[in-house]
Amino acid sequence: METKQFDKKEIDAIASTIKEGGLVAIMTDTVYGLAAHSGNDAMYQKLKDAKERPENKPFPLMVASEAQIEAVAELTDVQRHLMRTFMPGAVTFIFKRKEGVFDFLGDQKTLGIRMADDAWVHEIITKVGHPIWLPSANRSGLTTATSSDMVLEQLEGRISGVVIGNIDGGKSSSVFDLTGPEIVCLREGIITLEQIQKEAVQ
Repeated sequence: METKQFDKKEIDAIASTIKEGGLVAIMTDTVYGLAAHSGNDAMYQKLKDAKERPENKPFPLMVASEAQIEAVAELTDVQRHLMRTFMPGAVTFIFKRKEGVFDFLGDQKTLGIRMADDAWVHEIITKVGHPIWLPSANRSGLTTATSSDMVLEQLEGRISGVVIGNIDGGKSSSVFDLTGPEIVCLREGIITLEQIQKEAVQ
């Protein structure tokens, strides 16, 4: 497979490639992510194959609006407050998946969801017409990519395209599981557990 190199300005072409079933590595407000259409169940397996991802590691969903979160996840009042306080931003929240949504995930009853603080990413999602699966653009276990060169080193020939560029000081988002009795930090990032806990009790 040839991996096409896109200029960031080619938004329509990037979105069309994703809509047509391609995997495209795109810039975000943190690191490079590997975008796949969430409206096509087969794309989830295609992502796993490209990244060589273990079965027990689910992919996060990138959205462009609160409405897209409400459509796929069951939120409590506290979770909704945290969503509105920290999103968009460098945080992934794990919510309970709604019944009848992404049924192919089977026993995985939760969804990791993020809303980037990046208007360009939101425009891509809007043009695709669906949220996108957006794990980091690297092969599982290897270094997270912060440039198109790093993406190509790991994924050239395995994905449909990559947006050319670099992300200065890229750091992965914080990940918090909100589905249990206590908030659990699964990955440290820019936003801290202390910040989340403080807002959760207000």
